[in-house]
Amino acid sequence: MKLIRSVVVVSLVVFMASCADAPNKKNTLKRPDIKVVQPDRELSSQYYLNQAQRKFAANGDTTERNGLLLLAAETLQHEQHCNASIKLLNILTPELIHPEYQSQAQLLLAECYMQLPSPAVPQAQKLLTKLTSYPSGRARIDAVQAQIDEHQHQWLDASKHLLAAGDMNEKNSLRLWEALGQLTSSQAKQVIIDEPRLRSWLELKNIVLQQGLRPEILQDRVSQWQTAHASHPLSQTLPESLLKAMQKATISPKRIAVLLPLTGRLGSQGNAIKDGVIAAYIAQLNDISITNSNPAATNIELRFFDSALKTPQELNALVHDYDVIIGPLLKEKIAELITLLPAGKSVLALNRIDSIVSNELSTTREQSLATSGPQLSESPLLAQPLDGANNMNSLETQHSDSAEIYYFSLAPEDEAIQLAKHIYASGLRHPIVLAADTNTTQRMSEAFVEQWQIHQQQRDYVAPATGTFTDSKNMRKLVSELLDVEQSRQRVKQIELLTTSEVYAVERNRRDVDAIILFANPEQTELLNPIIESSLSPFAARDISVFASSRSYTLDLNKNSIRDLRNLTFIDMPWMMPNNPWQDLAKDAQTLWPQSQDSLLRLFALGYDAYNLVPKLRHLKLLPITSVKGLSGDLSISADGEIHRVLPWAKVAQDRVTPIVMD
Repeated sequence: MKLIRSVVVVSLVVFMASCADAPNKKNTLKRPDIKVVQPDRELSSQYYLNQAQRKFAANGDTTERNGLLLLAAETLQHEQHCNASIKLLNILTPELIHPEYQSQAQLLLAECYMQLPSPAVPQAQKLLTKLTSYPSGRARIDAVQAQIDEHQHQWLDASKHLLAAGDMNEKNSLRLWEALGQLTSSQAKQVIIDEPRLRSWLELKNIVLQQGLRPEILQDRVSQWQTAHASHPLSQTLPESLLKAMQKATISPKRIAVLLPLTGRLGSQGNAIKDGVIAAYIAQLNDISITNSNPAATNIELRFFDSALKTPQELNALVHDYDVIIGPLLKEKIAELITLLPAGKSVLALNRIDSIVSNELSTTREQSLATSGPQLSESPLLAQPLDGANNMNSLETQHSDSAEIYYFSLAPEDEAIQLAKHIYASGLRHPIVLAADTNTTQRMSEAFVEQWQIHQQQRDYVAPATGTFTDSKNMRKLVSELLDVEQSRQRVKQIELLTTSEVYAVERNRRDVDAIILFANPEQTELLNPIIESSLSPFAARDISVFASSRSYTLDLNKNSIRDLRNLTFIDMPWMMPNNPWQDLAKDAQTLWPQSQDSLLRLFALGYDAYNLVPKLRHLKLLPITSVKGLSGDLSISADGEIHRVLPWAKVAQDRVTPIVMD
């Protein structure tokens, strides 16, 4: 009777909260044991709840009652009342004796947990582990597991489970396409071995990767693929972005305006970018393959405007007759200028506005929440958030239909995120983050931790230990504390006090730490790396990898610097790596600017890539899985128009810097 009372309470709550119609009261009173079904309507959850109560009251048959209550819970799910379904199942599950009913209830709960506004991923995953012996629900189990894999960015597993679920309707086909688009090249090879049925999907992906930036060729190759795979789920319903990419022409500018601060406090940065733009412009003029395939590229008018002392309104007037704009550099000018530009212009801003940054942080937090479930400035490119940043989203939305806006910056947070992704993917789970006490390095540390927290509901998740150092004296103390070397030293002293014999001991570090990440400048890294090396016990079972960003590397490494940085693994622009493919350009840059700083060389690369990206912007955005190789990294564009960079890896080994090939 306790269960019946609970069901009655839940029934009343659901009845009042749902939009479903209850059975006709008059008919129910007269004929309580006869189902009243209208042929053009499905039975409601309220109907099954009432039937369960009546059946049990009439004959006390709990098996029939429980079956009806399971139907009620499933119908609540279909009616998108998953909270009510979860309440009902939590009351019902302890009463279920039949194994089939138990499996049904657990599967329904898992499905509902994944349909909540903030999916309860851990709860759903825990339920699925209990369903190994439920063969009749295999397809639905795979469907739920695919959702979990997608939330945890386990794209390889998500692809396999989506295919195993079997329901390749339009929505699921597009989900599988998105998951396959996230696979690395090695994962794509592995998935073909594990699931040969995915070969045709990956053939289409390879067509997009190879021809995505050439719409005429892309359309022809996709048509050939459709003919060869006429019955394929995607053959009749291609992804919308792919259709647009085949139909839209590339950006073919006639007049390009470049807005940069060429005088004043930012003049050196602006001129470095300008030099990069000019170098790319000249390289295109001298490239026979480009001039032959696109003669219009040799007739582009390129003009530079000094934005240092001009308002956005004045800049808008200057670029009125130009179809493509590169710049400005400062966030506040970008944010206001894009509200003034008329339709038909393409803008490649050389920074992000704060709506882009806010959206990224929100996405990261949402991903983190999705896995946790409910409780049941040194450079203008690194500028601080603007006042009134909350208005940026509305500004961008308001003008998204007028001008095409793209954002290209060298944000240091992006490097921290790449480090976090790689370290986690490498199987390392116990990182320590050491950051200098500066605004930029602290932001990098925070970005690393936020990216790492996406995995916080994984069984092997460990929160990164973090520390901040202020000077060289503080470095050794901080490393000693985070590696527990100081505790080891204290234990040795205690043993020495307890014995009269001479004690021979070697201090030991924590055995769980497997990665140390440094966010520091080259001089600080040269001090830190030897301190870390000296703090590691020679008896450790495994080596501890030390990682750093481009901020720890400089082209001016001498023999002593290389010695102090040995075994350091870092990321940086291809342009800054030894033996890069642009040796002639590097020699010219060295000849023209022999005293140029590393930071200005990186800005040169930004300008060079910005100019070369212009004709590719539209299709890179439509097809985010495509990318181009630039001086500043492998470049792709997200749906919000932000250019993302993937940087190559290198390691300081012996007496040189050696590039590392990564997938």
